Amino acid sequence: MEQEPGVRLPHDYISPGNRLIPWATTDNGEYLFWLVRPGQDPDEWTIMINEEGGEEWERYAMTVTRFLPQVLAGEVRSEVLWSRFPEEVHSFRPALSLQD
Repeated sequence: MEQEPGVRLPHDYISPGNRLIPWATTDNGEYLFWLVRPGQDPDEWTIMINEEGGEEWERYAMTVTRFLPQVLAGEVRSEVLWSRFPEEVHSFRPALSLQD
């Protein structure tokens, strides 16, 4: 598995054909990825969260459509994301506007 520069995935996830696909970042610099294994259905992709600039990782075996409402409601708690996450008011911004 090729790793993104500056991203250190736990060794037990490094296998030929595995890929990390970034899908979100926070204002504090944490990144959320899908861990994609060859032949795996997208509904089975593992969510991986990496602390800003560090080697600490969390994993969640759930879809994004299940993870986001639960983490924003405080039903899923992360040790990697900012200690005051989630804030009362949430916002989403695209990383790149396709209309520009």
